Amino acid sequence: MSRKEQIIEAAMKLFAQKGYHATSMQEIAEHSGLAKGSLYNYFKSKEEIALSIFRFHYERLFHQFSQIANDHTLTPREKFLKQLSLQIEAFDRHKEFVQMHMGDQAEKVSEELHALVFHIRTQIFNWYVKSMIEIYGERLRPFAVDCAIMLNGMLKEYLFYAIFEQKEIEFQRLAPFLMKRLDAIVDSLLSGETSLVIEQDDEKMFQQQIIETIEQMIEQAKEDDDLMELLFMFKQEICSEKPRKMIIEAFLLYLERTKLSEFLPALRAKLALYLK
Repeated sequence: MSRKEQIIEAAMKLFAQKGYHATSMQEIAEHSGLAKGSLYNYFKSKEEIALSIFRFHYERLFHQFSQIANDHTLTPREKFLKQLSLQIEAFDRHKEFVQMHMGDQAEKVSEELHALVFHIRTQIFNWYVKSMIEIYGERLRPFAVDCAIMLNGMLKEYLFYAIFEQKEIEFQRLAPFLMKRLDAIVDSLLSGETSLVIEQDDEKMFQQQIIETIEQMIEQAKEDDDLMELLFMFKQEICSEKPRKMIIEAFLLYLERTKLSEFLPALRAKLALYLK
């Protein structure tokens, strides 16, 4: 484990135990085995540490998700089950991180962290929606959002029950257990139910979400004329009658090397639904 990772782990535990605002840089340094002055060689502020906690854990998790998604020996259901199990295992190993996430401390730290957490949650939710359609087929598309909402709710409450109520749960059984419940929900929905989610043009909805994300990126890039010009071209491509996947991928590859890379996981998830 690198020194930065040690600091992240120590800070995460302190934030979960004491709260973000009640934790000092001095305490983080002490729990990391550093002098306070040395801590600033790694992180300029407590806010930067909080941002790094979320980026570090989700970048690692999404990288593992991507590896599973690229395993062509697995069916969509097997991929999703492995990814969901991985998500649960990660939360089980890092309960302090879950406490930070589910306790909504992120919203109390800064607008930047709140925006990052929003993008992460959006990416996970869109992954749920996309996976529902891949597993159960196009017939489930009208109910994919309903299923994602119910799955997300069930998972969140089980994690809340285990962590905040300090109850024992067999985490290794949770993903298969939730999948069986989801099977029953899908059977029920396809037997003549009507979606609770207001019907809308999915394509227009996803396009609008992508445009809103690009506009947020433009706002962040105000002082960089070249980057702003590229983002306006990106937005123009999304608004075109037939967006070209190769051109969009070229934009994304370039943006990965910029300060706006944190927007890309959520943006890619939305594009996957829009360019299906």
